[in-house]
Amino acid sequence: MNKSIEKRAATGGTLRPFVHLHTHTEYSELDGMTKIAEMVDKAIADGMPGIAITDHGNMYGAKELFDYVSAKNKELGISFKPIIGCELYVARRGMAQKSVRDDYAGYHLILLAKNYEGYCNLVKIVSKSWSEGFFVRPRTDLAFLERHSEGLICCSACIGSEVAQHIIHYNMTEAERAVERYKRIFGDDFYLELHRHKPTSEEANQEIFHLEQRVNKALIELASKHNIKVVCVNDVHFLNEEDAEVHDAMLCANTSRKKSDRDRLIFSQQEWLKSTAEMNELFADIPEAIDSTIEIFNKVEEYSIECVPSLPKPALGDDVADEMEHLAKLAFEGAKHRYGEELPQCVVQRLKSELLVIKEKRCARYFLLWNEIITYARNELDAWVGPGRGWAAGSIVLYCLGITQIDPFQFGLAGEQFLKADLPVLPNIDVDFDDYSRDRVVEWMRQRYGEQRVINIATPRRTSPAMAQRQVASVYDTPLAKLSEREQQIAQRLEGVVREMSIHACGIAVCGEDISQRVPVACVNHYYHTERVAVTQYTGAQLESVGVVKFNILSAKHLSIMRRAVSRLERERGIRIDVDALPYDDKATLQLYSRAETIATFQFDSDIMRQMLIDRKVATFKDLVEIYTIHCNNGVHAVAYSRLAYQTAYLKAHYPLEYMEAALYYNRYNRECVDLYREECRRLGVLDAFFVGEGQ
Repeated sequence: MNKSIEKRAATGGTLRPFVHLHTHTEYSELDGMTKIAEMVDKAIADGMPGIAITDHGNMYGAKELFDYVSAKNKELGISFKPIIGCELYVARRGMAQKSVRDDYAGYHLILLAKNYEGYCNLVKIVSKSWSEGFFVRPRTDLAFLERHSEGLICCSACIGSEVAQHIIHYNMTEAERAVERYKRIFGDDFYLELHRHKPTSEEANQEIFHLEQRVNKALIELASKHNIKVVCVNDVHFLNEEDAEVHDAMLCANTSRKKSDRDRLIFSQQEWLKSTAEMNELFADIPEAIDSTIEIFNKVEEYSIECVPSLPKPALGDDVADEMEHLAKLAFEGAKHRYGEELPQCVVQRLKSELLVIKEKRCARYFLLWNEIITYARNELDAWVGPGRGWAAGSIVLYCLGITQIDPFQFGLAGEQFLKADLPVLPNIDVDFDDYSRDRVVEWMRQRYGEQRVINIATPRRTSPAMAQRQVASVYDTPLAKLSEREQQIAQRLEGVVREMSIHACGIAVCGEDISQRVPVACVNHYYHTERVAVTQYTGAQLESVGVVKFNILSAKHLSIMRRAVSRLERERGIRIDVDALPYDDKATLQLYSRAETIATFQFDSDIMRQMLIDRKVATFKDLVEIYTIHCNNGVHAVAYSRLAYQTAYLKAHYPLEYMEAALYYNRYNRECVDLYREECRRLGVLDAFFVGEGQ
């Protein structure tokens, strides 16, 4: 426990140490706005020894909490403790029942993980509440809780809890039965929560506090009768007292209401992260409830949620005993295809060097899986595969396997940034597919490795400055151009708050076992699927440290454009083109760049890039690489992007009709693009022959 906890109050009395155990961060999407970093910083500054997060039905912030606390502990030389929890919705009739209003209005319940077993059980409970229990909101039930109660501390939660609801409806018999059930399941790790949110503003909800007072009285009696301890909490939803108005505005925006609506959702406006002194004052008459927060804190063990990555086993054949040896065999076979039977010594040395690092990092399986995916995509799905993005394009092993299409020696690319022996993480491989093939590749991965082992990754969508301004204007019924200074400040405070969880555009989570065994899983709406889609509750950057690997399976519109153009050329004119075998010194293509006639080509179609082409007097492919390097400060990445750009420019230079038709087809819903591209067709003299066909 931090020594700084022992403080002197203004009255001269010693403050009892306190820990917040019921807090909602911005990941409680409807009504939470607390940033995890700000919350932890305030708790540390106050001298609290730790803090819990208990978002509504999810664990999106759990890894962020662990990571941030770990960094702060190292920075400050302290031992602040993160407590992972969740405020669950417990289905009243069981999570299989999904027919009436009462089925989605589940009871609230707080669970806190006190050790790694408890964390794993919490992950299972939360994941199942989304995958099987979802009905308007994620729900669990008592039967599932009982099977996965080990390592968990249970607190009865707010006035939305089962016990509190029975008390509110004057049904003390059922309230007592509920207490007995939770006591039977969780034993001495079951606590009854006391809340006191006494409003000080006339605009605040006045009813909540009166209900809490009545519930608290009954809870204290039940606690005494059944030998259960009470614990005091503040139902935190925002950081500071002055944020109450900002939070209220956010509630209005998230429920599509205005401040003037009197029947809207209104909080007590007491839900800020109160200090140890404030909580001591609030519960001065029940000191044992304050002490219970420290008792719970002390029950929570120090544990890590991190583990080594797990991957599915690639199909290698019965005769393959060692994955590393098999990878080396494939790499050298591919090298002979790329460089000839007599391999140059520089190639051999580079291959051996990279393979040694791969062996040291124990990531041969990762490379073999990528090889399996790319091989299937090319041979079975007839997918168009990009040259490879980022640092991966500097790898000789990936080039020899056919995963990338950039010869590192041709462009003097180093592989050290891609394969650093001192980095614990797997090397990042980014591969583009044409739009038509990308989803088919992912679906094949699910079929091949398992539906529960290959799922999408969640990513937060945050409130932009412009959206915050619009929300505040709507909430206060004020014209956007006439927001007051106070309203402007409220809008600024809402900037960057998580608005909703969405699906990562390219990241796919892959694991050697069901992902919900390692990471909490949720379901979100997909932009074109009618059914909700499973996603990891941790972001792509957080996954590998908890044993799940992110595969970057991207879609590139310009690959689709080229595919359509090349298919039409072969179908209608008998011309076959291999864009992966184009010469880098094609005169017509380089002249197109020198004249900056790059509208509709990849990467160089903007006014800024076209002006740069003119200013730099582009005459070679190397000149292109230098211009993109200016923007991304990554020579390897620049070569890969320039290659894809060059391919599109080649087709436009030699086959403008087919290329521009394809570009128009894939941008047909973008009015601005259509107008610009049609004007370009007029300039090229192909407008009369132009039409937008259907299909591939």
